[in-house]
Amino acid sequence: MYKVGDYYNENGKEGVVFDVWDNGLHGKIVALDQSRLTWCVPEQGHKKIVVGAANKSDGKANTDKVVARGDAALYPAFTWCRDKGEEWYLPAIEELELLLRNDSVRDVVNCTLAQKCGAKLYDSSGLYWSSTEDDGLCAWFVSMNIGYTYTDLKYYDYYVRAVAEF
Repeated sequence: MYKVGDYYNENGKEGVVFDVWDNGLHGKIVALDQSRLTWCVPEQGHKKIVVGAANKSDGKANTDKVVARGDAALYPAFTWCRDKGEEWYLPAIEELELLLRNDSVRDVVNCTLAQKCGAKLYDSSGLYWSSTEDDGLCAWFVSMNIGYTYTDLKYYDYYVRAVAEF
């Protein structure tokens, strides 16, 4: 049974628990590393393509939609997450808010990340992409410096964290 902040390393998945249910039998982990990538490449962003990744609570569904398109290489944030394994995905905006905007969750996750030599979740200067699309030009992200969610151009590079369920 897991609780928020526990280190998770089972079945090839390694990360830090940030959400639990069923008395800790199930939950979500965030990867130990992060990258700075675009949601999509500039050429795709300028085309204003709507990919259908509009789910605000299910990043796996959003990621699956993008990967199923057959041109996932044009969506670096999604590809980076999925390259960790089939179960990894770019979190939806509500998942990202739980991880980043809840101080108690972020603080305990950061403590474990530090113990495991992982990349800290930024608490003041980071901008993190979610998988949630707003329209053909913009997607949702969390701004850590003021703690709000916004939309911005999909071809800007922001931080990306992969998430998986257990």
